[in-house]
Amino acid sequence: MSLSSGRRSSRRSRSCALILLALLFLASCREANGVSEDPIDRESEDALVAYLRLDTSNPPGNETRGAAFLRDRLVKEGIPAKLVGDDPKRQGVYARLESGSDAKALLLLSHIDVVPADASAWRVPPFSGNREGGYIWGRGALDTKSLTIAQLAAFVALKRSGVKLRRDVVFLAVPDEELGGLNGAKSLLEKQPALFEGVGFAMNEGGSNETAVDRVVFWGIEVQQKVPLWLRITSEGSGGHGSSPPADGGATAKLIRALGAVTAIETPYRLDPSVARVAAAAAAVRTDGRGAKFRLVREPLNMPLLERELPQGYRALLRDTIAVTHLAAGNAVNVIPTRATAAIDIRLLPSQEPEAMLARVREVVGDLGKVDVLLSSKPVPDSPVSGELYESLVRVLRASSPGSTAGPMVSSGTTDSRFFRERGIPAYGVMPFKVNYYDTDGVHGQDERIRAKFFSEGVKVMTEIVRDFCAE
Repeated sequence: MSLSSGRRSSRRSRSCALILLALLFLASCREANGVSEDPIDRESEDALVAYLRLDTSNPPGNETRGAAFLRDRLVKEGIPAKLVGDDPKRQGVYARLESGSDAKALLLLSHIDVVPADASAWRVPPFSGNREGGYIWGRGALDTKSLTIAQLAAFVALKRSGVKLRRDVVFLAVPDEELGGLNGAKSLLEKQPALFEGVGFAMNEGGSNETAVDRVVFWGIEVQQKVPLWLRITSEGSGGHGSSPPADGGATAKLIRALGAVTAIETPYRLDPSVARVAAAAAAVRTDGRGAKFRLVREPLNMPLLERELPQGYRALLRDTIAVTHLAAGNAVNVIPTRATAAIDIRLLPSQEPEAMLARVREVVGDLGKVDVLLSSKPVPDSPVSGELYESLVRVLRASSPGSTAGPMVSSGTTDSRFFRERGIPAYGVMPFKVNYYDTDGVHGQDERIRAKFFSEGVKVMTEIVRDFCAE
């Protein structure tokens, strides 16, 4: 070989090496940015982005636009799907993969509506579906359009695979969950019970996970939740010029006094039976520091210790909570309004009947205002911490993150799962996506987002859960 040909060969080798390094660098950049090259991952991510761009804020709802989007994707896959619900503007979408088996069917449940977003407080437009910084941004990215798309992907994967099913699988995305579900899941259960024929299990939102350096250490499977009691207080009085207030201060002043009385209602700490059961079960599967904290949740409650050791989210499971969430009164600084209203979000411990708290609120408000019930629920049974679906969830979740554990949890929030639990159908809240603690503030807050890489991984987890439980 001549010297010149050797040099050319050396240059070609260096060029090939540089090209290979560049390709590896680009691939790592794509991975760092959460952009997947897997066609199925890209398909799911594109579906989430498109879904996030549909404004389904509740109020007012307009969930039919989301339901039609989901229906069309199902129909494109050759899956019969239909819109369900009485209100043409507020419908859900329903589809079923039939197995020919008498085994209890699995319901994949989620909701289409999202809470409103104040665009002025967001870094990006809340209905943009922006891909930025390795995240997918938008209202519903965590609560709970990502779960809907993951369930849709799992449902479609079953259909595409042609695998024999051990049980029917039902896909249902509903309206109105964010305002209590009365015009969504509850209405469908009451008015169209045939949709749920043979359903013996439900999988819904409500779960959680704890991460350490992007690795899940604990998967929380939601089996129970607090009881919602939402109230509106309306105060009325004489209106007039702001310079001449009435003796009682007028409607707004009366409302302020009423709210002061309501928020002063004592809600002592106590250990609810459901919370005690779940804390003991969660502690049994955990050997880390958080497991030790769960073991502190026992009678008699040592509240000075618990207030030091338990985060606020866990302490909220040891008492009823009262929050003033909305106020409305007046339209000018120099006008005394004749009417003022407030919304109160009360969450009761799982075994607490709402009547006692409602009576107490009405007692302290007295003649300062009128108390109306916006939403009230009754206690429902826990979903069992055992059985086919629960054990399948534990198995798949743990396998998806080696070294992790999985156990039950009680949620301080409220979901449509309660409507199924009260009918004797076990319902489990599952969060298949890793969520770092610093991203959870986006739920019902500003800059809601999900890491694209975690979304892709969560779609695979959901697909494996459904396959494991439903396929032969």
